[in-house]
Amino acid sequence: MEGLGYTGYSLSKELGTSEAVISNIRNRKNPPNILLVRDLLDRHLDLNPDWLLFGRGEMMRTQPLPRKGQPVPDEMLTKVYDRLTSLEDLFKRSLHAQLERSTIEEESVSALAERVKSLEREVAAVKKTASTKR
Repeated sequence: MEGLGYTGYSLSKELGTSEAVISNIRNRKNPPNILLVRDLLDRHLDLNPDWLLFGRGEMMRTQPLPRKGQPVPDEMLTKVYDRLTSLEDLFKRSLHAQLERSTIEEESVSALAERVKSLEREVAAVKKTASTKR
């Protein structure tokens, strides 16, 4: 972020998200959303995806991308394919983790709702007992 000259606020505006999302990513509270990673890589073609995603290599690409109309070397196509495969795997893992969190949250909410109903029944029974003793 700093290497590209962004603050948390400026990066959040550039990527169309909140500053809290960027802060949570920086503090390792949440993983980056794959769409944010894609948007950042789309905006900064010289940014090395291997470095961004896996911490490998240099921050900036050592070999520039070919311009439109220029032939793409086979080696570069292989690297792009490998990166896409890695991104697909990362996306699948991120999606799976998000689905697990959603399931856990739904189960927790359901359990809490059942507990609230149970407590409401207990309160009603106590009130009924109290009113009959009067």
